[in-house]
Amino acid sequence: MDCACGHHHAPTADPSGTPLAMANPPIALHGRLICADMAQLMTALELLPDHVAASRAEPGCLRFDIAQSDDPMVWTLSEVFADSAAFAAHQARTAASPWGQRSQALTRDFHRHEAQPRIRPATQADAASLSALLPAGTTPLPALIAHVEGVAVAHLSPSGVATIHPALQNRGIAEALQDHAAP
Repeated sequence: MDCACGHHHAPTADPSGTPLAMANPPIALHGRLICADMAQLMTALELLPDHVAASRAEPGCLRFDIAQSDDPMVWTLSEVFADSAAFAAHQARTAASPWGQRSQALTRDFHRHEAQPRIRPATQADAASLSALLPAGTTPLPALIAHVEGVAVAHLSPSGVATIHPALQNRGIAEALQDHAAP
C-alpha cells in the first residue's frame, strides 16, 4: 500500500484459507536488493520506477512490490507471477531492459518458491486487491475469493458469478471456488 512516506510497501504473505493444488502453480519471489554504494543507490532510484511499472504491466504479473527498507541501501521485494512461464518472460524482459543492463552489480538475495492459491471468504482487507480484479461497479463483499499470498486472483459472488484473473483462467480456480461454496 502507498503510505505517507511516499513508498509502496509490500503486503505480507497471507497463509489463510484452504489450499488449492495446481499442477502449474504461481511463482513467488521474496527477498532483498542491496546497494553497495551511492552510485548503485542512484541507479536504483533512477531506474526502479520504470522497471516496476513495466513489471506490473506484464500479463502474468500478479504482484510486484519493491520498497526501500529502513536502511536506504536495502530494498525489499515481493513478486508473484501466474506460473513459471510468466516468471521466465519477466526475467527475459528484465534482462533486456535498462534496469537489467545497468543493475547487474547490485546484490540480489532472493528466495523463489511455488505459491499455491488458497480459498477463503473475502474480508474488508481484500478490498484494494479485489478492486484491481473486478469490473467497476462490482460489489466485492460478501464473496469467496482465491488468493495467492494475499493477492485476490479470483472472486465468486453470492450469485455464483466467478471472476478470474486473466493470467489464471481455465486452470480450475472457478470450479474450485464453486465446489468450496457448495453446501
